[in-house]
Amino acid sequence: MLLDDIVGILADEKGSLNAALLKTKVLLHTIGKKELATWVSNELKGYPDEASLPSYRICSAEVHGHLSNPGWDARDFVLPILHLSEGHKKNMTVSPCLMSIESIEESVQRFRTKGGKLIRHMPPEAGALFRKVLAPGTNVWSLWIEINMVDVENILTEVRSRLLDFMLELRDVVGIDVPEKELAAKAAIADTEKMFATAVYGSGNTIIIGSHHIQTITNQKDDLDGLIQEVAKLGYQQKELDELRQAVLEDKADGNTPDITEGKTEKWFTKAIKEAGKGAVKVGVDVVASAITRAIEQYAKGS
Repeated sequence: MLLDDIVGILADEKGSLNAALLKTKVLLHTIGKKELATWVSNELKGYPDEASLPSYRICSAEVHGHLSNPGWDARDFVLPILHLSEGHKKNMTVSPCLMSIESIEESVQRFRTKGGKLIRHMPPEAGALFRKVLAPGTNVWSLWIEINMVDVENILTEVRSRLLDFMLELRDVVGIDVPEKELAAKAAIADTEKMFATAVYGSGNTIIIGSHHIQTITNQKDDLDGLIQEVAKLGYQQKELDELRQAVLEDKADGNTPDITEGKTEKWFTKAIKEAGKGAVKVGVDVVASAITRAIEQYAKGS
């Protein structure tokens, strides 16, 4: 059965994550929730730009070089960076990973078996940034950024864990060994959009809208007007915005932290997701779920 096949692949640490994502895309179409597939498609194909990346795809890195002077030759030397500007430091120690899951799986497998690493080459002129802190007469022949492979492996762990959380929640509702022809009917009784949003989203401030538009979540802790403004960007009408404001205020009055999983805010969120599924706003359900989840999280807890 499709759902159980996906759970089986994800529960096996040797199971192909690429295969699980492909089957997930089929599953979402089968249960009539293809609008949730943006995240799945991005993980399968790779992300279009850095602005759209989830936080778990931001890897640490260090700068290496081939150096020499009359007395020695170092073909893999870790270069100092404390003297660099903040912009150069960030460029050399932070490496966004846009690659497809299949490419990441292949890179991790190569690293585990042969020690191969992911690197990003730097232009030759970048060597000038380091000459003043190196011994006199030292030549910088080449430079490259070496990405932390532990962080790269963590991408696979994050995607596997988030997807497995969603599949297990869904299976709790529809049951085990459900034939594909019955999946849609059984899944209809579940709040699939909320399940997906809770399992997959909630980290990172940048939400993809379509293929060329980006919404950055910028509201601050305890800024209710800022929260309302972020949700308004999605296309909700004033009535829904007023209801969100009231839900948040009521939760706080009851001594509760506004959250998408409980209280009045949870009820508003569930209703908002259903409205998005009916086409009431200008973006898809997955975008709405991600944006609202993050905006409410920012309001309640801050960055």
